[in-house]
Amino acid sequence: MPLALTTVFADVPDPRIETANKLHPLTGVLVIATCAVIAGADGWDEIAEYGRTKEPLFRRFLGAPNGVPSHDTFERVFAKLDPGAFADRFGRWMAELCESTGLVHIAVDGKSARACAKDTFTGCLHLVSAWAVQNRLILGQRSVPDGGHEITTVPDLLAALDLRGAVVTLDAAGCQKATVEQIHKQGGEYVVRVKGNRRGCTRPSARCSTGRVTRSSRSATWPARWAQVTGARRSGT
Repeated sequence: MPLALTTVFADVPDPRIETANKLHPLTGVLVIATCAVIAGADGWDEIAEYGRTKEPLFRRFLGAPNGVPSHDTFERVFAKLDPGAFADRFGRWMAELCESTGLVHIAVDGKSARACAKDTFTGCLHLVSAWAVQNRLILGQRSVPDGGHEITTVPDLLAALDLRGAVVTLDAAGCQKATVEQIHKQGGEYVVRVKGNRRGCTRPSARCSTGRVTRSSRSATWPARWAQVTGARRSGT
């Protein structure tokens, strides 16, 4: 069984200064926010509203002597919080949760948030996520740093996950020797998309696949046995 969220977040560094105005323990803030988002809350106001509707429950299990934080408190805490520290703890908890339900397929992919400030390598915020397909849950996320690329971000994301017994699927950005070796060392299997410009890879891929290397996409099609395992489409992850 996965650890309780209170235990998972217990050692996350608190970025706040110790003052008389510090009314809410960090663990409680993180637990309430996490539960709210899982329940569908979108934004600080909805997170605070969710907390108020469940206040008797949170007072019982978290103590919460000062009740539920305001939406401003949630926003200020998460603005100062180390995102890597939070993501690592949350990712481990999600991995344990998925393991208890029989996780098989983890899809790793990058997406751009077009409405965000245009100051990153794609002109906007770009996130790489690990998605538990059967469980329909995000196990972890990492943002691509300014001037960076998914190629260097994917290994950092994978390092925070428990890949034992999992099949990891990646697009062409994950077609890196170091990345697939890392997956194997962490106990997982992998399926990657191979572009036509990787000539040393496409020819063996074409021989073991059910299709061929097409001129239009210039990428190798999925081997039939992996398509059966992962449910992946032949054109990509």
